[in-house]
Amino acid sequence: MLFIVGGLFVLGLLIFTTPRADHSAVARTCLIFLVGWFLVAAGNLVYGVTQAGYGFVEELPIALLIFLVPAAPAVFLLVRNRRA
Repeated sequence: MLFIVGGLFVLGLLIFTTPRADHSAVARTCLIFLVGWFLVAAGNLVYGVTQAGYGFVEELPIALLIFLVPAAPAVFLLVRNRRA
């Protein structure tokens, strides 16, 4: 839950500091967030499997949830601002 809220907070902070009139800057910011957030979720998956002792099959749904919840609004904003 903390990772999800943290991801949404980081996305909101990045969008808030990006000039919203510049649609290409918003789209680029969302793309950078998606790559970075994927790395965070993948790192959490690796940590859960190697250090915490969870199996890959146990940890995969959690990693997908951690990635997809903050990624969904980023993808929405990315698609919305790429068309403009």
